[in-house]
Amino acid sequence: MFNFKDSHVQKLSIINQFLLPDKEMIFFGLRGCTIVSDDSMEFKSEHSIEITNYDHIHPNCIIGQYHQEKGIALFPGSTVPHSNHVLKSISRRGLGTNMLLTGFYNDYRKGWHKAGKPTGHEAFRQDNKLPVRRTMDDADYDNDDRVEYGRPYDNIHAAWCMSANDQNFASAGCQVIVGYPKCRRRVDPNLDLLPETGPWKYFRQNAYNIDQNSFSYLLLTGKDAMKVATQGNKKLSPRLRYGSQGKLVKEVQKILKDKNFYEGRIDGDFGSRSLRAVLEFQEANFGLNGDDGIVGPITASALGIKWPEKY
Repeated sequence: MFNFKDSHVQKLSIINQFLLPDKEMIFFGLRGCTIVSDDSMEFKSEHSIEITNYDHIHPNCIIGQYHQEKGIALFPGSTVPHSNHVLKSISRRGLGTNMLLTGFYNDYRKGWHKAGKPTGHEAFRQDNKLPVRRTMDDADYDNDDRVEYGRPYDNIHAAWCMSANDQNFASAGCQVIVGYPKCRRRVDPNLDLLPETGPWKYFRQNAYNIDQNSFSYLLLTGKDAMKVATQGNKKLSPRLRYGSQGKLVKEVQKILKDKNFYEGRIDGDFGSRSLRAVLEFQEANFGLNGDDGIVGPITASALGIKWPEKY
């Protein structure tokens, strides 16, 4: 168990070279992490959390909200698809189910998930192209599973379960928060719509009650959070991944281009072309199981870059 602070969100963004918008609410996901604090859904400067294994059965992740002036609020949920969907997708070469890569994603907009259907409800829609993994050989996602860049429509919505102990949640790739939505599928004996319940109720209300229509989403792992929270005075080296920006990204792009892995612009934006170049370079140097799409000290050494360790 460790205390995760609002300042750690900023620290994670610095280490990963993410540019967080000022004075906006930001969503963040911690994959493989559970909440310990009873008051986690209240905005505070810190909350107690702990590392766990995500199993595609229980919602063993945290999805949080961060605001510079309010702190952080944490909600149980899942950043990975449920095994029911994963297993069904194997015979379809992984189609229909995906796992979003860690990174920084923009423009989750207030809108409806499954609009026009009985389960449709107010949520946060994502219409941009995203990097995702798909599996076609087993019920988990490994570095040897293919990465696709397309529109999976991985929204943020209700998980249709009531606790992190439940063995079912509604995700084929979307980021979901424990709780039930207000929708036509859920009615009382008088056929009136039942209200939202669980953590989802408060997650949605927090965001819908402010004058902000679009939200950025920072997705990392519980281990990333623990490393920052427990580092003490130890300096941490940067990690570049999808959504990173800046001079260090430019340096990586230039060397990848010199080595004929990258044909894009040297613009300091770690987007789809940069991701593909890193994956191909890692596969060529480390094999199929070594391509995670993240540039850290090992990949930097293979590239011939002197990697900083200063954060």
